[in-house]
Amino acid sequence: MQLRHEVGVFTKQTVAITSQVIQSIRILQLSANELDDFLRDQAERNPLMELVGQSSDADVAAPSTSLNAQSAPAPERGASGGDGMGMGGSGSRAAVGERDDNGIERYLAAEISLRDHLNRQAAMTFRDPAEAMIAVELIESLDQSGYLGKNVKSICRRLGTTEERVEQVLKRVQGFEPAGIAARSLAECLEIQLREKNRFDPAMACMIENLPLLAKYDLRKLAKLCGVDLEDIAEMAAEIRDLDPRPGRRFDTTPTPPALPDVIVRSAEDGGYQVELNTALLPRVLVNRQYYAEITAGKLGSKDKRFVVDCMKNATWLARNVDQRARTILNVATEIVTQQEAFLKHGVEHLKPLNLSDVAETVGVHVSTVCRAISNKFLMTDRGLYELRFFFTNSIASVDGEGDLSSETVRHKIAALVNAETAKTVLSDEAIVSELRKGGIDIARRTVAKYRDIMNIPSSLQRRRQKQAEEAYA
Repeated sequence: MQLRHEVGVFTKQTVAITSQVIQSIRILQLSANELDDFLRDQAERNPLMELVGQSSDADVAAPSTSLNAQSAPAPERGASGGDGMGMGGSGSRAAVGERDDNGIERYLAAEISLRDHLNRQAAMTFRDPAEAMIAVELIESLDQSGYLGKNVKSICRRLGTTEERVEQVLKRVQGFEPAGIAARSLAECLEIQLREKNRFDPAMACMIENLPLLAKYDLRKLAKLCGVDLEDIAEMAAEIRDLDPRPGRRFDTTPTPPALPDVIVRSAEDGGYQVELNTALLPRVLVNRQYYAEITAGKLGSKDKRFVVDCMKNATWLARNVDQRARTILNVATEIVTQQEAFLKHGVEHLKPLNLSDVAETVGVHVSTVCRAISNKFLMTDRGLYELRFFFTNSIASVDGEGDLSSETVRHKIAALVNAETAKTVLSDEAIVSELRKGGIDIARRTVAKYRDIMNIPSSLQRRRQKQAEEAYA
């Protein structure tokens, strides 16, 4: 065999993922708030890119579509389509660097944290520096719910003190406000609150020791253990329900961002639905071509020229990707509304089984694109605000084999059966299966149990005990 080198020409097919494609994929899966932060960061780095809101009627309107009328999407604005690129935004969204710092928030008093609140009480309570140090260490060891997250022995080793002294300081810290703070267990947390109300008698202590029975609503066994009658045990259970099992949560000041709709669905006069993007959430990306022309007209070094050209390319691609993101979300949402029109008109019992491949095939995109398009996106309908993922459910076969139902519809029917129960008509999982099959739903008992657990519905035994107690002492 002879080895030799040869020069030849051949073709080869490969899949190349460019940086622009990666950026497009990343932008598609971002929520509205995440996209806004991303674009602001990019605008700060790119002098040729600006973010503005929809300020005039001349701006390009957001694309929309009607289910009963065919309408072609607005043409994509390319690099030569003027200075503005991307989807329209809200006039309330200011340009980069123009954030309003004069809002009312700056005049509001800052809410105090749990640790600050407890440290202030500790400063007024402990005069001994050693005890004050132990108190600070205990306070710093609390979790968000207000429970002591560290073992007392580990705190002793850390501070080089005795366990007895740490326990003494802990008892005093547990007397701080809010009641139940610095507890090491749920039972201790409830005990602290009951002692403050002067309600921790032997019967209540016995109930606290048997919280698992209370969770199961086994009031008869609790009454026997505590040495009281059923009426007293029901009143004691009501007192415990009024306590706060997480006293530290009231100091959790971390704001939860509201869920804003990315897509809005409105009823049309012809009986269909109008699907449109929420332009208030869509930032508009502008490419400053005039500034680019002024810079490139001057004398630039090779590095500076390369930087300006790269900025122009990045801004252009980013504007196109933002525009493509909006169109993809609109197309996917439109298909979802088309598939789930019965739900919009008649409610959750008419929610159809739907999977990602069904929408991807109709829209003409890959399944992964649909998955990214519905991630952290919300749809506003006449029935309320729904995450787009809500409309994708598994199917449950019908008894006659015609017209499968969505799992969400089946869970709704299970919840309706449970809500209609009385103490004498509590349904077991097998009984729920029988009722559903009478309604034409072919379902297994283990599936009913799984759905019941998902909806946090107790077992039939616990529900019967609870309803018997509620009816007896209503």
